[in-house]
Amino acid sequence: MTQEPFHIDFYIDGFTLKKVNDFYRNYHPYHTSLNFIALRNWARRQAIRVFNPPRKYATMECHYYHPYRDPRTFGNAKQGMVNFERELHYAGFQIHYLSDVGEAGSKPNTDMISDATLFASYRKVDGIVLLTTQGQFSPMPDRLKDMGIPTLLLGWNFCYEKDNRWVHWKTDSMLRDRSAYYIAMEQVANNNPPSLFSNFNLFKNHKTEGHRLRFS
Repeated sequence: MTQEPFHIDFYIDGFTLKKVNDFYRNYHPYHTSLNFIALRNWARRQAIRVFNPPRKYATMECHYYHPYRDPRTFGNAKQGMVNFERELHYAGFQIHYLSDVGEAGSKPNTDMISDATLFASYRKVDGIVLLTTQGQFSPMPDRLKDMGIPTLLLGWNFCYEKDNRWVHWKTDSMLRDRSAYYIAMEQVANNNPPSLFSNFNLFKNHKTEGHRLRFS
């Protein structure tokens, strides 16, 4: 009898990803952005390594949760956003928009929590990869754990100087404690700089990019 592949869902909190991209593009010596295809492939490999399924083959469905409402619905889609979303689609991510942004204009899209549990309730999911730093998502690993699904958290800790003050960005401790596994992505990034000669390029190499996509 043929054994089914291991099924992974990969969820990205766009609020966190924007902060991470801004950091590496504007304040880190790399001065470039994440490569979504490379990130997807790397996350799949790490999930197989961490979850260690009997069969070393996995399928992965990818979801990106925007910290913004749909710009096309409100007639304010900018070219930078269109290019960014085209890149996400090309990398195989489904895009989910925020329904209510509030006064701040953007915020973590917590629809991701209810969607993840809903999706897992009606189709087979063996493991979750979650990229976020935000405490608003701390209930998510527990809800999935109750369903027998472990969570691999990809978090980031970094600091930089902006406007004559230090900005510190850290992964929420409760979110980290509730996740079954944790990877410190700032260490992964520092150990794998953009390179034309590397088999692992988590970042775009600006020497090969005609332009860099921005979103704000």
